[in-house]
Amino acid sequence: MSAGRMAVVTTAHAWGDPRVFERELATCLAWGVETHVFVPLAEPPVRSGWSADPRLVVHPLAMPGGRVARVRLSLGVWREVLRHGPFRLVQFHDPELVPAMALLGILRPGTYTLYDIHEDLPLQLASKSYLPPGLRAPASRLAACMLRAARELFSGFAPATEAIAQAWPGAETRVLHNYPKALFGLAGTPPDPRRILYVGGLSQARGILLALEAVREARRRLPDLRLELIGWIMEAEIGSAIQAAAAEGWCVHIPWLAPEALLARAAGAGVGLVTLLPRPNYLESLPTKLFEYMAMGIPVLASDFPLWRRLVVEAGAGRVADPVPGAVARALVEMCSDPGGLRCFAAAGRAAYQERYRWEVESRNLLWHLRRARLA
Repeated sequence: MSAGRMAVVTTAHAWGDPRVFERELATCLAWGVETHVFVPLAEPPVRSGWSADPRLVVHPLAMPGGRVARVRLSLGVWREVLRHGPFRLVQFHDPELVPAMALLGILRPGTYTLYDIHEDLPLQLASKSYLPPGLRAPASRLAACMLRAARELFSGFAPATEAIAQAWPGAETRVLHNYPKALFGLAGTPPDPRRILYVGGLSQARGILLALEAVREARRRLPDLRLELIGWIMEAEIGSAIQAAAAEGWCVHIPWLAPEALLARAAGAGVGLVTLLPRPNYLESLPTKLFEYMAMGIPVLASDFPLWRRLVVEAGAGRVADPVPGAVARALVEMCSDPGGLRCFAAAGRAAYQERYRWEVESRNLLWHLRRARLA
């Protein structure tokens, strides 16, 4: 790598976010790039592992108190980046940063501005529960207009999926899938057909009420089934439903685990659930948990969306079912009644992960952008 410097900017992602820090930023450091990160921090971060690299320079931003404060912070962050520059490449991760990074590009011509696009923002806003229903469509249209302007403002684009990539100029775009790192490839415990697992945010849209109803129904046939939920409760209704299931003795909830502890806890689960509801912004998404389950040798049961069906069935890593309680319950009963089939799903999922669904393979698309910016 060359001796050039790059900046990573986020006002919406917390320190340690897996995509922003554990994968992308850590990889740039490993490639020898001096990397400056601009991120909201309440106190100096504990330095260990990748974050102890002497080539990492942290520029703390003020912690925003709510969405309005975050937007205000995002609009003004260009001043901090400009003050600590120049940088050969500036990579930013949040749509709120589009105006500030466009201004930075004008003030620093020749800077390679890389927009790392995690989600389809117009689709996301069209189904956001915090927006009044009457504002969702106008907000979605406004976002689409902003992103059309962004096509002409930045040097490169790193969308998380092929569906998102369709909106961006092909010559400047490389898809950067959010695949897990090699840590998750260490597991290989045979799947226990009594253990059902879900890892991730716990909300209605992500299928948690559906999962609870499906496991409760499946237990009528297989009373030994247990459900383990690992993630933060995002809605009060979800918390009440989880408490009720826990009181019945077949559900355990763990709010958060560090990656190593998550690996140890999840190993040997019989089925990993990815039962998100068919919201527009989920249909073409690639949930990281799907690939983490494959990496850990956990058979997958996913919502029957066309993209997910191709991924899961092609890999032989599990099954798909319509995201309704009855269909998911039937699939659980069939999968958990066949321990040999679970072992086959587990082995095929691990093989698919090793061949194509891991960050160590995917990172070459980030390297493509660094080469365009003359950092490699």
